[in-house]
Amino acid sequence: MRTYLISIATMILIIIDRVLLILGDVPRIVRAFSIIVIGAVLIATLFIITGKSVSFLLRLPYILEVSGGFAQIVLYLLLSLGATLLLSGIVSILISIVGIPAMESMIYQKSALSMIGAAPQTEYVIEVEDVYKDYYVGKIVVHALRGLSIRVRRGEFVAIMGPSGSGKSTLLNLIGALDRPTRGKIYIDGVDISKLDDNALAELRNRKIGFVFQSYNLINRTSVTRNVELPSIILGLSRRKRRERVRELLRIMGLDDDVLKRRPIQLSGGQQQRVAIARALMNNPSIILADEPTGNLDSKTGEEVMKYLRLLNKKFGTTVVVVTHDRSVAEMADRILYIRDGKIIGEEVIRGGSKD
Repeated sequence: MRTYLISIATMILIIIDRVLLILGDVPRIVRAFSIIVIGAVLIATLFIITGKSVSFLLRLPYILEVSGGFAQIVLYLLLSLGATLLLSGIVSILISIVGIPAMESMIYQKSALSMIGAAPQTEYVIEVEDVYKDYYVGKIVVHALRGLSIRVRRGEFVAIMGPSGSGKSTLLNLIGALDRPTRGKIYIDGVDISKLDDNALAELRNRKIGFVFQSYNLINRTSVTRNVELPSIILGLSRRKRRERVRELLRIMGLDDDVLKRRPIQLSGGQQQRVAIARALMNNPSIILADEPTGNLDSKTGEEVMKYLRLLNKKFGTTVVVVTHDRSVAEMADRILYIRDGKIIGEEVIRGGSKD
């Protein structure tokens, strides 16, 4: 939204600048050029308002404006024309300095949104490149992640293990687009999420990522059906398709239709976590991120939940990343990444070849 407003504001300033030139005492060629610039601005503004993205036409007003600005300064210096030409030239350059980055950002957001909605084409569903994450507590800097890099292939099941404070949950939050890295890049399905604005991040989370939490995070005041279908309501899926999807997922999770109208609080811990997993899968995401999914369950129920995660990984080809302290849970993955002090210190392949 911020880049959108800046782009519109700078377009308006360009029009004002050019109208003042047309009305001023300037050479005819400057007036003619100003009319062309105004036409380019109106076309670009129409594309912005209608949500269409033609990169060249969106960039054109700034290209013309900054070029005209430099040309006006040269004309003033060579021909000693009026100060209006010089001032307009300086203003044109300043407008472009502000407007070009905002427009480039908006073009990237539109391109990213189209990639988010399209079928994924990349080999790696998650790519974390030299990521740092710092937190500030007063004057103290806490280095949660220190140049961490990982890659996860599509359809892989990965566990992340490490002591408390090692950076496991921080890493999961960054991959899940719930936080931003201090520096470094994170790609989800080929999209650099560190460049996305809040609206694009929300779209990415809803379409590409499903979350499973230790405490389930279900809404107890409404039904199981409503909990599971919530992500698809935001996506705009029809009621009929939502309900069909809810029943299908709950059946896969070993829950019958009797639970549909119940509230989560009326279910056992294991059932609630299976409902949470069904909700995470509702929009058929590329990735499931599970933060200590068995932490609130006894060992037997926890093992059942992990078996369902493994089943869904194989059935739908969904990439699963699990953070856990439990070695038995981690051993159900394809490989285990060990993290300490914000860095990956080791990797253990459990089944298959190394995917990194």
